[in-house]
Formats: sequence, C-alpha cells, structure tokens
Amino acid sequence: MALTLADLLRDHWPGYARAHRSHLVAAHYWAVRSVLACRTPELGGRLYHCGDCNKSHFAYHSCNHRSCPQCGALDQQKWTAKQEAKLLPVPYFLVTFTVPSELRGVCLAHPKALYSLLLTESAGALRDVIATKTKGGCGGCVSVLHTWGRQMQHHPHVHSIVPAVALDPEGDQLIHPAKASFLVHYLPLAARFRSRLQQALENEHPEIYAQLSAEARRSLQATTLWNVHLQPAGNGRTALRYLARYVHRSAFSPGRLLGLDDRGQVMLRWTSSATGQTGVLRLHPHEFIRRWLLHVLPKGLTRIRHYGWLSPAAVKTRRRVRWLLGAPAEPEPTLPEEEAFCCDHCGGTLTFVRQIKRLYPQRGPPSQA
Repeated sequence: MALTLADLLRDHWPGYARAHRSHLVAAHYWAVRSVLACRTPELGGRLYHCGDCNKSHFAYHSCNHRSCPQCGALDQQKWTAKQEAKLLPVPYFLVTFTVPSELRGVCLAHPKALYSLLLTESAGALRDVIATKTKGGCGGCVSVLHTWGRQMQHHPHVHSIVPAVALDPEGDQLIHPAKASFLVHYLPLAARFRSRLQQALENEHPEIYAQLSAEARRSLQATTLWNVHLQPAGNGRTALRYLARYVHRSAFSPGRLLGLDDRGQVMLRWTSSATGQTGVLRLHPHEFIRRWLLHVLPKGLTRIRHYGWLSPAAVKTRRRVRWLLGAPAEPEPTLPEEEAFCCDHCGGTLTFVRQIKRLYPQRGPPSQA
C-alpha cells in the first residue's frame, strides 16, 4: 500500500507536536486533524449495497481541507472549466511576483496580513503600470497565491494570468499592446510592486512594519532584490491549467510520496526547474511534516482572487469587453462529471441504503495541550 500523509501523521505527529509546540498554531492542529479524519468513520458517510454480489460498501466523507493531498481534485477541475469559459480571443501573459528572501520570515510570522498584501499589491502594481501605459485604461487579472517550491520549501509568490487588453477610461474602446509578445516592462512593474507593498505595510500594518529587522527594511528599499517575471501564455488555456495544479490542492500530490527508505526517511519525487530532471528527495518525517505545515494557510484567507474587469463585481464590464472584441457571449462551462460509483468487487450498480453519522460529534480543532 502506498504511503500517505495520514500514515506519516499517525506515526510521527505526536512526537513532532511535543518537540515543536511553540511554533504551532490552531490552523496547524486543524489541518492535521482534518487529514487524519479524511475518508474515515469520524466524518461519517454513506452506506451502499450491491445487488449483484450482495456486498456492502462504505463511502466515507472527505475532509475537503485545502492542505489535504487526497482532496480537491474535482474542485480543481471545476475551477479550470469555469475559468476557461471566460477566456477571451486575445493573447495572455503569466506574470509571477516574488518577494526577497529577507521578507519570507515576515510572511511566515504574519501570513494572513502578508499573503493578502502580496495578492492585493501585485494586482495593484499591474493595474497602475497598465493604466500608465494605456493612459488610464483598466485591465484585469486572475491571481493565485503559491507558497511552496518544488522541494516543499517556503517560497511565497503570486501567479497572475493577464489578458493583453485594456478598456479605455470612457469604456468605449479597447486598447491592445503594440506587440502581441509584450505586455509591460518588468522593471517598472517590480518597482511599483515593491513600493506598494512597503506603503501598505507602513500604513495598514504599522505594528508589523515596526518589528521588521534591518535586513527586511533594506529589502523593501532595494529595487535590485525584487523580481517580476512576465511570460507570454498564448490563448491562456495552458497557463490556466498550470495554475490549476495549485488551486484547491496541497503542497504535494499523493503520487510524489514514494514511501520510506531503509533508514525511515520519507522519499519525495521532485523535478528540478533548472534541468527538468526528476530526483528523489529524502527527508526525516519530522522535516517532511514541518515543510508541509509551512503551507497551511490561515482560516479565511482567499488564495484565488480576481481583479479589474475580471472581478466578480464587474460582470457587466466583462460582457462589454467581450462585445467590443466581437466575441460571442460567455459560454456555460463544461463541468466534469462525477465518476459512477460502482461495486469494486464485481462492478455492479450500488444502491444507497442510509447515511452514516459521524463517529464523534463535530467539534473544533484538537486541543493544543
């Protein structure tokens, strides 16, 4: 049987929690409890009966926690289908905003505030630079917060998918880039992102800004440390599917867990971004748990956001953009169909019998004691 995150947590979480209690918060305990309860009697489920082979089947509920590697696949497919239905007949760009390494510790210490700022200020920087280039034109983007690197290390950054078209201030015409392969220059975009983030920290979170180390303060003023990468993304479909891997999913997929080696180290498959070669990373179970917990987001933090005329409140503006492009009305998304639930013994049709109650009453996160 393949090794799962739940297996690792059952065996190693108690020891890890005792050793690292001072670094754990309620969101960590809640994530662990959710993963351990996922698809078990604790969450309840449904009882089915196969009329062909007369066997009973228990289908236990998923936890649907965004840090659970077993959950989110269907939601990810639905999100992709809905976003693809909104694509326009214009070139798209994938824009990636990163922060200097000196600020990553601040993100970990204040994730709800800093991650929200990364999303809002990167989108604000795009809006400002596009408005400057188009003399007040309004653009749109879909932004996704991504907190991990290929080895599950902490690497917070924001991916934004941007259609290469802006609506003029009067809303009467569209403004297109002079070249389909060029949106805006990365240097003013990086500079604007840095300055907006610095101002937002000073004005909206002065208590966090006052606690910044000297290195973190210098990084907020050193333009050379800030990097924004712009990449043409064709019609946007491939970029959306790339981003979908980070939507409703955890820091690793179940298939990357290869098991334990003969020394009890967790083996994780990973692919080098520099060479494209696949390797195996070996981590102590406690280190693996630590890296997984780095990416447990605070409750209530929205990691996927839409801005400009792609925001949920701008439906009429988005329709106007489509009309000005001469594009047909936005089609209904083709949502994936749920797989038929059949008997795993004979393949026969299952009949629903009854709901299975939770093994324990629903309650809050486990005690931190």
